[in-house]
Amino acid sequence: MGQKSHADTSWLIALFNPDDSHHAQALRELEELTSPPSISSLALAELLVDFDQSDSISIPVALSQIQKSFSPVIAITTEIALRAAEVRSHYKVTLADAIVIASALHERSHLLTFDKSMKATYERIK
Repeated sequence: MGQKSHADTSWLIALFNPDDSHHAQALRELEELTSPPSISSLALAELLVDFDQSDSISIPVALSQIQKSFSPVIAITTEIALRAAEVRSHYKVTLADAIVIASALHERSHLLTFDKSMKATYERIK
């Protein structure tokens, strides 16, 4: 079985937005996955805000579609919060990025992101 993956908000937005400059790459990466990527509950919230602001789809409809396509949604547990605090403190990334990185590390997953700084931090830690 292939390696598990964990999707960041930047990757998810690129996947769902045909006008995003990374859309084609996100589609290619999705096709190469052997199983649906997990997402953190934080990335889910960020993505739902993006959908709500675009007025292209309602939040309940978007949530339903996301839950069917991405599994599991990783809750921010105490363990993930502690790891995120360490990542934020040691690597000077935003708290949101630290939570996504900590979630990917917790899941022992490859991080799907177009955020170069986040990717570099994840690669240093993993």
